[in-house]
Amino acid sequence: MGIFLELEKIAQTHPNYLHLSNCDPPVYGYVLEESVQRKIDQLQISKFSGYPSWNGDEKLRQALSQRIQEICNVELPPNKIVMTYGVSEGFPLTFDALFNKTPGSVAIPDPSYIPLIVQARRFSNIWFYTCDEELNWNPDMDQLVTSLEKHSDTKAIVIITPNSPTGAVYSEKILKELINIAGQYNLIIITDEIYDSMTFGTFVSPLEFAQEIPVIYLNGFSKVYRLPGYRLGYLGWYDPLEKHPDIWQHLKHLCKGRLGVTSIAQEIAKLALQEPKEATLDFVESVHKKQVFLTEHLESIDGISVVPAQGGTYVFPRITYNIDDEMLTKYLLKTHRIYVTPGSAYGLAPSKNHLRFVTLASQEALLKGVHALKKSLEVLGK
Repeated sequence: MGIFLELEKIAQTHPNYLHLSNCDPPVYGYVLEESVQRKIDQLQISKFSGYPSWNGDEKLRQALSQRIQEICNVELPPNKIVMTYGVSEGFPLTFDALFNKTPGSVAIPDPSYIPLIVQARRFSNIWFYTCDEELNWNPDMDQLVTSLEKHSDTKAIVIITPNSPTGAVYSEKILKELINIAGQYNLIIITDEIYDSMTFGTFVSPLEFAQEIPVIYLNGFSKVYRLPGYRLGYLGWYDPLEKHPDIWQHLKHLCKGRLGVTSIAQEIAKLALQEPKEATLDFVESVHKKQVFLTEHLESIDGISVVPAQGGTYVFPRITYNIDDEMLTKYLLKTHRIYVTPGSAYGLAPSKNHLRFVTLASQEALLKGVHALKKSLEVLGK
């Protein structure tokens, strides 16, 4: 997290910067469809001042169970779903439940989502399995199996699809390979699907093929439904053979101990789920157009290569010149007032010499970032 603190300090002394690595849809004008917004505005907030249920509003969990059935083609009943303060709270709840009795390790994709790495380290040992840029950011299965042989205490494997920060979306073939490996090594799957509807092709969930493999399913309202400020996520527990009843019991214990998630946020989420599908598709199409636009312009720069994203809101270009990515981000911010984040903050070797762009800003703003990057490389790449 150190580089982010450094960039924030630079940003404070370089005002009027353009932030191109902020995945906050409402900041860029992406909000819920107008009729849903009106319903939200009409809510009588004072009605929701009492304590919520520890696991969440029943009608909301029923709606989420139906959504999971439609997207993942798996039945996850409402009584196996709990509301969380975003996916970011889902991570510590998950790792606390997994490792509260016995220590162990968890396998995390590299590159990966930073709060995931931070929270996993609080409760367990972690190790990274490589997602290979040469394989379109898909997992290197041979490296994964070799690492599992070395880490015999591994209890779980994390899957993020669509991936942050690479934008990779795993195919049915890849997911089945990961599930087979999980079965072979008796692992629990933790799947983060916050961008499930933000794919530019076919999306499939690990849940669809898990069968008897236990799965902890994480999702939320920050991205697809553009409600990051309400900090609302949900966690689902899938264990059809009841291999790990103790984990579910501990998860429930933890959720009861924090007395539930904000009532008004849950009421707004119920309305968000009613958004017309056409509005969601328009949002996804807009982001996709910007990803294509940004990718094409980045690829025109000497010293940059890009694996096109298949989902999410990210473009993760590689710097082919011998330039440190952290130094480059500081230079961009100080010299051109362009705020992007370094790939090296998102993992180990595969992430180095990359930059993370978020494709929510206008095409004009993205083009300013591209021009600033080109000028910077012309100076630093010599």
